[in-house]
Order: sequence, then structure tokens, then C-alpha cells
Amino acid sequence: MIRYNPFREIEQIQNALLRNFFTPAAESANTPLVDALEDAQGVHLAVYLPGVEPSQVEVTTENNTLTIKAERPFSKPENANQWRLEGVYGKFERSFVIPNTYDLSKIEANFKHGILYLDIPKAEAAQPRRIEVHVNG
Repeated sequence: MIRYNPFREIEQIQNALLRNFFTPAAESANTPLVDALEDAQGVHLAVYLPGVEPSQVEVTTENNTLTIKAERPFSKPENANQWRLEGVYGKFERSFVIPNTYDLSKIEANFKHGILYLDIPKAEAAQPRRIEVHVNG
């Protein structure tokens, strides 16, 4: 007969969590958080990439798909012990299908304080315009 230990399950969960905290997720693809807003000029995205260097950010378009890729490498100083890693490391990727009413060829991208700002203007054909009415006679 084995004695029941009510804390055994809690200890197993704690040990599993600690193993996960001490192991960097360097090779996993992470999805960055994004704010998406629309106004009369177009769509405005704010992609949160904390700790990512601007040189590690890649923005591409193909057909109607906008893709953002970035990487925040994990580097541990020599002879340092890892106690906890709560930051997100590794590769980031996020794709969006953009409707034809927006002009992907005119995207403006700015990177400031770990946030990538993308402005996607409305296509000229989708812009409201006034049609002049002519009177005959």
C-alpha cells in the first residue's frame, strides 16, 4: 500500500513549470501582438516586437498577403546560470490577408521603441470621389 501524499501533484506541476522557465524557446515561432485600426486613409498596424533590433525585422507582400517576420535571439553570458526566462525569444511571424481596397505597394513602415508601425493606404480606386453631373441643353 502506498501512502497518499496530497502535495505530490502540486510538486509535479511546480517541477514541470520550472523546467519550462529554464528552457529558452529559441526555435519556436511566436506570434507578435498587433493593434489594427482603420480610418478614411487606410489601415494602421502596430506590431509589438519588444527587444527586437530594427535590422531583424522583415516586411514582405505577395499577392494580397502582408507578412511580418522578426527575430530576437537568445544570448546567455558565459558562465551565467538561468534562473528564469520570461521574455519571448526566437522567431516572430504574422501574416494578414489584405483586401484589394488597400494599396500594398504604398505601405509605409516605421520602427520606434520596439513597435513596428505600418500604414496601408486605401487604393485610389477605393477612395470616395465626386462625380460631376453635366446638364445637356
